[in-house]
Amino acid sequence: MTPIPLYAAAITQAVSGGDLDQLRKLQSLAEEHVREHGDISTLLSLLKVEIAKLT
Repeated sequence: MTPIPLYAAAITQAVSGGDLDQLRKLQSLAEEHVREHGDISTLLSLLKVEIAKLT
């Protein structure tokens, strides 16, 4: 599987392209990321807390 950054643009392009194989690859990558790192929203909240501590 070719690595694809899980940016909104990559997902949006895949959705608009309608390529089922590409959509399934992105789904798999996203699920793997969530298993390994947790939810992006949670990670963003953690980043904000750490930034606030340092400012």
